Amino acid sequence: MVKIRRLHRFRSQDAECFLVGFNGLCNLLKIDALDVSLLQCFSLCMILETKAHALPVGFLDPETMSLSTITCDKSYVVDYMTKALKQLVKKDCITFAHDTGDQWILVALILRWGKVLYIDSMRSEPHDHSLLKNVINEAYLSICRLKGCDEKSLVHVTKFPGSA
Repeated sequence: MVKIRRLHRFRSQDAECFLVGFNGLCNLLKIDALDVSLLQCFSLCMILETKAHALPVGFLDPETMSLSTITCDKSYVVDYMTKALKQLVKKDCITFAHDTGDQWILVALILRWGKVLYIDSMRSEPHDHSLLKNVINEAYLSICRLKGCDEKSLVHVTKFPGSA
């Protein structure tokens, strides 16, 4: 059982808990699969590390930012992301693991550059990231309106030099 404080997840509850299952740990040791609870633990660990070293990096909850959560309740995810961006707007980079349905990718928002990078270490077939892009764009535009800054669109980068 892992307990999370409210400030780590931009939620209204004082604390939440989630389970790290034995199967998830076994799959990690066998290098068979990566469970969302392990990624949540890793994200929490990285939040503590970046705070301890005063690094300008923010992390979002991989379960909330997964394709299945976006598909089930897009407005909830947009609201979560908007709250997170309000808190993390001064960070150089905001990252999260995103479950595309068949694999995990890393997503990095670099607001200063106006870019969102979709990093697929397996260089698999291109995925349709349109739902995730819509969520990110909606949250970003609502922050721009609140802050009174330019509402220019983010650039979403899925292909990099040397990738297929």
